[in-house]
Amino acid sequence: MASRGRRYGVTIAVDAMGGDHAPDEVIKGASDAAAEGAGVVLVGPEDVVRERMQILNVDLPVHHAPSVIGMDDAVSTSMYRQRSSLRVAVDLVAREEAGAAVSAGNSAAIMAIAIHVLGRQPGIDRPAFGGPMPSGHGRTFVLDIGANAAVKPNNLVQFAIMGEAYVQVCHGIEVPRIALLSNGSEPTKGTKVIKEAYEHLAKLDLNFVGNVEGNMVFDGAADVVVCDGFSGNVLLKTAEGVAGEIFHLMKNEIEKDFVARVASAALIPVFQRIRRRVDYQEVGGVPVLGVDGVVINCHGRSQALAIKNAILQAEKMAGEHLVERIGENLHHESAESGRRRRLARALHLRATTP
Repeated sequence: MASRGRRYGVTIAVDAMGGDHAPDEVIKGASDAAAEGAGVVLVGPEDVVRERMQILNVDLPVHHAPSVIGMDDAVSTSMYRQRSSLRVAVDLVAREEAGAAVSAGNSAAIMAIAIHVLGRQPGIDRPAFGGPMPSGHGRTFVLDIGANAAVKPNNLVQFAIMGEAYVQVCHGIEVPRIALLSNGSEPTKGTKVIKEAYEHLAKLDLNFVGNVEGNMVFDGAADVVVCDGFSGNVLLKTAEGVAGEIFHLMKNEIEKDFVARVASAALIPVFQRIRRRVDYQEVGGVPVLGVDGVVINCHGRSQALAIKNAILQAEKMAGEHLVERIGENLHHESAESGRRRRLARALHLRATTP
């Protein structure tokens, strides 16, 4: 169906019709990823996709899907469109004809279809969206950033285990530091859910560094920050807004002053490096963690660069068996918790036996 990627030997199913700039920017991004060695198949109405590919001078395999899910379509409506480009892309993953699916389409539909088609991983109650944020030491991975507005302590524990595996695979950090987002760094701070999750995480075989406040996320105090989807989404959107406004203010101030304009010319490479660090397109997309397969959700405004990076990100996740590693980590922590419970019971019986 598609040429095999040179690095991992997997094919990535790309929803050609998802996003504000589909299909052209999706096709360009897929072509750029293929040029870097990724195996790609575009999913969408074949006549439309092939016509646009001809105009763009791109040649990639296409898997026909006659229907499209709109950015504003309700999840209930999306679930009935079994031949939509998004649904067919995820179906290819379920049938193991593709190693991962990538879409810049409707986020709620992506999550719902991923859960419905692929199912949850054993041991995961609620899949989550996770995304990187710029920090003093590179990037901090935060989850959940929008899928679960309200959570229980065990959900946060599961997010921590999923985040650990993701950062090990995609960020190359073997023993990532894991923290809880709270309103204070002390163990006594936070809601009842945060406090209970803190107690659970402290007992697991994780590099748990405790609570972090919002500003500490960007200081690089942890590699993985765990929170509910409401707090995570507010944190993400605030960070995006602040970064955008800082660049806007700098541009306005530079344009007001001739000397500043001259001096800024020498700083253009610096500004470009900083912009790349805060640009979501450099990241690609956010993974849907906790489903039994690899799915990447790109920003709806994604252009070719973001699509390319999302495909390369998905290829790495599939090729390095992220889902299996999450399962192994969950099993390890479950077994370790069971061992501790058995030991505690044994010590209790020993203490009470006359």
